[in-house]
Amino acid sequence: MVGWISDASCGASNGSGSAEARECAKRCIKDGADPVFVSATDNKVYKLAGKNNAKEHLDHKVQVSGEVKGDTITVTEIKKAS
Repeated sequence: MVGWISDASCGASNGSGSAEARECAKRCIKDGADPVFVSATDNKVYKLAGKNNAKEHLDHKVQVSGEVKGDTITVTEIKKAS
């Protein structure tokens, strides 16, 4: 799936590439909010489980691979979307 890393506090409202959304997501995660994934297709917010490097991908669109169960993705890989 392709989309954006956001924060659990703001969810889909920070699921875009705008500078404001990226800065807010960084600030909220730094302050303790969990990183989440927002799908670019439908703006759905997914919790991230498993070992992941979501915090390293706050500045760009990402491609997330893993197993989806309900509203949680057990991550196998997060990388910059091409």
